[in-house]
Amino acid sequence: MRLTILKKKSYYALGLTLAILGIIVLLVVVWRWWATDVFSSPDIISAINSSFGNEDELLGLGLGLSLLPYTIIGIICLVVGSVILVLRRERVTVTEEVTTLLECPLCKHRWEESKSRTHLESIGYPTVRTLSRHRCPKCAKFIRPKIVATKK
Repeated sequence: MRLTILKKKSYYALGLTLAILGIIVLLVVVWRWWATDVFSSPDIISAINSSFGNEDELLGLGLGLSLLPYTIIGIICLVVGSVILVLRRERVTVTEEVTTLLECPLCKHRWEESKSRTHLESIGYPTVRTLSRHRCPKCAKFIRPKIVATKK
C-alpha cells in the first residue's frame, strides 16, 4: 500500500478562477431569470427560451446582449476551469509500503507485517535486522522480532 498526496501543478489558479467566474456568470443568469419571473410561469422551458431572445443589459456593460451568450460563456468557463482543475493534479507517492517477514526468536514463528520503506531505512535496515519490541502472535511474548525477508 502506498500513501499518496495530490500535488497541484501550475495553472491550477487559472482553472479555479475560470470555474468560479463560470459559476458567478451562471448565477447572474439565474438571478436575472428570477427577477423576470421566469420560474413562476406555468411553462418554465418556454419562458427560458423566450428570455434567451430578449435583449437585456445584464451586467451593466452596455452591451445589450441576450441571456444566451452569457449562459454559453458561463458554461464554457465552468467546463474549461473544471477540466484544468482535474488535469493539473499529480499523484505523488509519499511513503512506499514494504511487506516484511518477521520471525520470533523464541518460538521461531514467522508472520508478515507491512512497514514503510522510510521506517526500515531509519532503523538501519539491512544492517540492523531486528525491530523494536513487538508481541509475537503465537507465543504472545514481547520480543524483538528478526527481519527474515522483505518484498514490495
